[in-house]
Amino acid sequence: MIKNTINDDELNSIFLKDIKDEFDFSFDIYLSFLEDLSLNPLLFFNTWSDLNRKTIVEKYWKPNTKLDWKWSLSFPFFSLLEKYIESMNYPIIIGFSGLPGSGKSTLGSWINNVARELCLDIKVISLDDFYLPGKQMDIALDGNPWNVSRGFPGSHSIDLLNKSLDTFLNTGYLKCPIFDKSLRDGKGDRSGWCEFRTKVLILEGWFVGCEPISNHMDLEYTSEQKYNLSLSPAEEQYRILIQESLIEYSQIWKMFEKIWHLKSPQFNNTVLWKRQQEEEMIKLKGAGLKDNRLKDFVRMIQASIPQESLLSINSDTTIEINHDRSIINLYTNKYDF
Repeated sequence: MIKNTINDDELNSIFLKDIKDEFDFSFDIYLSFLEDLSLNPLLFFNTWSDLNRKTIVEKYWKPNTKLDWKWSLSFPFFSLLEKYIESMNYPIIIGFSGLPGSGKSTLGSWINNVARELCLDIKVISLDDFYLPGKQMDIALDGNPWNVSRGFPGSHSIDLLNKSLDTFLNTGYLKCPIFDKSLRDGKGDRSGWCEFRTKVLILEGWFVGCEPISNHMDLEYTSEQKYNLSLSPAEEQYRILIQESLIEYSQIWKMFEKIWHLKSPQFNNTVLWKRQQEEEMIKLKGAGLKDNRLKDFVRMIQASIPQESLLSINSDTTIEINHDRSIINLYTNKYDF
């Protein structure tokens, strides 16, 4: 056990006080978290405090990135990915789940950039890139009660996703579409393809790992009464179609080696996060969801999948965040290497 090799005084001296002061959880919880990931705290701290590595990783943070995101999520997750490269001789897929706007795409961009600079076979892609082509998606989603152009189970090329990931697991090669959400005045469309070889693939998405509810009576039971969300008859009926679509997605989740969940115990935090996300896209690309289209999309996030399902994803590692995305808890199963 890691704790048996380092005494308590040494453990507390490993991490600088300004790092520990940023944690909204006990330092003992943090050390147990590192231990369960098979990360030696001393080696972990020295690796991420190394000036050469710091020079690389600091380039790709967004301004004012919090220390808890660096030391409690980004560094431990990346260290785990490095362990996979060292210990496994076959390609693997890690699922990463988090509500829209929670920060998973920002983390994915950071991982891609740092992995490239360190010449590591790690790549992050988004479930969103496997959205159906624009015209096909318009047809597939026609008549949905939220009048949204994308987003929920059923709006992806599930056969393509399945074949692409299966090929990757067998060969280490992946070819996947690129979806640009700013096209078609914010409705989005495919803008090309990417091809690469890698050893560790992370697939991120807002309902990654979410399982269907088999019994329609159970679906009615999770009608969001405790979340103060009153569903219309049209929403309740369309939910059944989405649950049927989730059966196909659940076969994808079985391909994952592990699932990480960036979890918000307060589901409605996504209302604020999604608005911030779209405002940023409008600044960067000149197009995004706003006004009624943004309101409809947020309603879809709230109503299309039972919130209880999204809050109870069977993840191997869970990082809980509050409304301002500060990490408030973290826990994991033991990872053996």
